[in-house]
Amino acid sequence: MAKGNFIRAAAGLAVLGLFGTALTIVETQPSFAGNCGGHCQAAKMCADLVGRKGVKGVEKRDEYQKCMRDPNSYK
Repeated sequence: MAKGNFIRAAAGLAVLGLFGTALTIVETQPSFAGNCGGHCQAAKMCADLVGRKGVKGVEKRDEYQKCMRDPNSYK
């Protein structure tokens, strides 16, 4: 009898846990690149463009920041 009550209680807690997990997953906002408003695409493009120039060190960072200010007209 006690064993049956324990199993029922454990099953009930498992169902509540799964329900809570499902609610948490549904309510969280995605953190992948599709939700960055274009900034991630510009950063990737600028990293590629600056990498093609072959600059190193501080100059590379400066070029990257220059590109990020206006990625569409950076050359």
